[in-house]
Amino acid sequence: MKLKDETKEIDYLIRNMNKLLSQYTKEQLINKGLTLPRFKTLWMIAKLEPVNMSQLHEEMYIANSTLTVIVDRLVEDELVRRYRSPKDRRVVLLEVKAKGKECLEKILDIRQLFLEEGIKLLTKEEQGNLIKTLNKVYNCIYEKMEERKG
Repeated sequence: MKLKDETKEIDYLIRNMNKLLSQYTKEQLINKGLTLPRFKTLWMIAKLEPVNMSQLHEEMYIANSTLTVIVDRLVEDELVRRYRSPKDRRVVLLEVKAKGKECLEKILDIRQLFLEEGIKLLTKEEQGNLIKTLNKVYNCIYEKMEERKG
């Protein structure tokens, strides 16, 4: 198999694994009263908190108007807290509330248990090799993206 064919196959596998995980996650989110965009936004806020809307927009590549609607709903559902920065009252910050953290944790656990069904077919050594290999590819791609920015 030539490198180009291997690259195509790896791309296909990554895209389709992500598609299956997203599909499964969507099904689980429905049970929790969330949509995939709300879940992703909640997850990103948790990752970056405290975060303002501009930072969130830059990270998520979602239109400001759409992001505002999503965040409004997360605030309304008491998953996210919106507050003024104590340092600069003009800045509005977001952080995940305890209820939101609990919701995120449950959904991520469910998703990872689903992923584990496929991973447990591998030996511990194969799992370790997969992690090392994926990290190597991820780090290379991440560095390439960082080089493009700077």
